[in-house]
Amino acid sequence: MFFLVLFIVVLLAIAAFAALPALRPAKAPGGTVSGDAPKGGVTPQPTTLEGALARQLMHGEVNRSQYRNALERLAARDDKEHPMSVPDRGDFSAGA
Repeated sequence: MFFLVLFIVVLLAIAAFAALPALRPAKAPGGTVSGDAPKGGVTPQPTTLEGALARQLMHGEVNRSQYRNALERLAARDDKEHPMSVPDRGDFSAGA
């Protein structure tokens, strides 16, 4: 009975040791915790329209339906400007 309890304790210790890195906050290459504001308190501006929309959603400047509608319009515009061409059935040379 003692060996069974000892075995279970050892297994729990190994599981806790294995899960420990996942429980710690990730560190950025600069040594700051991921998600923290960069030094100086200035957050970098998004470089894409999707990034700007996501930032507005995160800061509460737009609600979810406004965000979704803006992304739908953006996708429609992108589809109009850069339509995808689907190869004919059996035409495997389209990707080459």
